Amino acid sequence: MIEAMFSDYILYKNGKRIGVLFDNKLLLVSTENLKKLLPDAPEETSFDWGYYKLICIEGLENIVLLEQAINTTYNDLYFEQEFVADIAAMIESYASYPDIMTKLYNHHTTFLRFCYEKKLLKKQPIDQLGRIIRMYYTNSDLTENGIKTFEHLYEKWLNYNDKNDDKSEARTVDTKTLEKYYTKILAEQGIV
Repeated sequence: MIEAMFSDYILYKNGKRIGVLFDNKLLLVSTENLKKLLPDAPEETSFDWGYYKLICIEGLENIVLLEQAINTTYNDLYFEQEFVADIAAMIESYASYPDIMTKLYNHHTTFLRFCYEKKLLKKQPIDQLGRIIRMYYTNSDLTENGIKTFEHLYEKWLNYNDKNDDKSEARTVDTKTLEKYYTKILAEQGIV
């Protein structure tokens, strides 16, 4: 996304500021990996951007390199802090429906336990009494395979459990279906 601001155009990816179009130049926030990607690119400072250093991106006709530079900047600045699951917010949105809150909590317990057993999460999400330890997860909580599979698996699991019928309780603990989804995602991603 691009937003006009005075004589600049601020660049955003996923709602996060990553750079600026200024004086007919594309400037991205300088990050360690962007400097590795473009070691000869000049670094500039800008009064408007405070303590950030900016890297001037040249050769804008190279779409592949441009996309790589944008993604590198975004990932370095924001990817690790990006939410992949906010269980507390989801449960809170059903505060007037205690039966749905219980169902949500229970199928998240099953999901998080499964993800830890499959080494998609770095730390144990469930305590010895079967309670969820943390109610939100970011990309920094995921392993390398978790980054590739967690969100897709989570979406499938939520959709599978988004029914209110006589099989709701059985679906909440249905690890066979979760395993089936996981195996299919691994095959689609080419992960062994």
